[in-house]
Amino acid sequence: MNAQAKFPSPYELKAPAGAEGWRDLYPYYALFQQERKAGDEGQFWFCDAQHWPTPFRPFDTIMADYAVKCLGQYNTRHLMVPPANGVDYRIHNGYLYLSPIAVEPEKIPARVPHFLERAGFYFQNWNKLLDNWHVKVRRTIDEMEALRFEPLPEMVAKEWVFEGRGLDDTYDLLERYDTALQLCYKTWQYHFEFLNLGYAAYLDFFGFCKEQFPNIPDQAIARMVQGIDVDLFRPDDELKKLAHLAIETGVDAALMTGSVEQALAAVAALPKGKQWLDAWTAAQNPWFNFTSGNGFYSSDKYWIEHLDIRSGICGTTSRSSGRASQSNGRPHKWPPSVSVSPGNMQSF
Repeated sequence: MNAQAKFPSPYELKAPAGAEGWRDLYPYYALFQQERKAGDEGQFWFCDAQHWPTPFRPFDTIMADYAVKCLGQYNTRHLMVPPANGVDYRIHNGYLYLSPIAVEPEKIPARVPHFLERAGFYFQNWNKLLDNWHVKVRRTIDEMEALRFEPLPEMVAKEWVFEGRGLDDTYDLLERYDTALQLCYKTWQYHFEFLNLGYAAYLDFFGFCKEQFPNIPDQAIARMVQGIDVDLFRPDDELKKLAHLAIETGVDAALMTGSVEQALAAVAALPKGKQWLDAWTAAQNPWFNFTSGNGFYSSDKYWIEHLDIRSGICGTTSRSSGRASQSNGRPHKWPPSVSVSPGNMQSF
């Protein structure tokens, strides 16, 4: 009899050649440990390559800690999602693996009324709560942007010595560092406040469509909501506007000139260059506070700090668009009334 095929155990997988000491880079609690072997091998683990496609730097495990904790927090303490407690995570060979944590079947019924009451309140007061969410998040962004990290001096200022302050500049540096981490943690909490409810609403809508129109393709349902105005798509939309403006003002060829500094100088020398440069500057804050990665790695590059990324793509977009003035924008129109009510949520 042939042995039944199965996924390999992380306890049996060897480190790649040259990376044998990788476990020493990460905190012990994030690793598969021998004392947890029985429980770990009884769970299904998958590599979350969507959110963490490359190995971690040790510092970046902070993001996994915050994300996993806050996801579980909203499932188990805020919304009381009936069947799900969140996920657990491990790092193996530098990659992140997740395992869903289900609620014991006998505990699900008791969570249902709590979920309907709490999630139902959010759906019934969505606009007001979302407006408040924007206020909270923007305040947190302002606090982050107010932080300053200056180079440390060669010596403590003599005024500090004479006044008996008893501290040096590293105290303020570490205090700001701790503040930055706390603000990051707060942002992860806000992130999950609406996220899973949005997924739940979409799944409810998806199930309704499948029930009413059994033959409807999945993609057709997705297209029904693709026009929703989401800030995540706005940076790309702004880039498309700049690309089309470059064509209209005749600066598109100049954008393909050398480095970003050289390209912008070439644009500035053109008759309508100032018009394009004004639009370029106006788009940067806040829409260039966006990353070429996913924001979970400290190595990710942000557009606002690496303008060569955006200017190069903008020039390429202009060139590939040709002289046609057709729009590359997405339609922003919500489909006719579709409501999500606590009654519709019984399926959860």
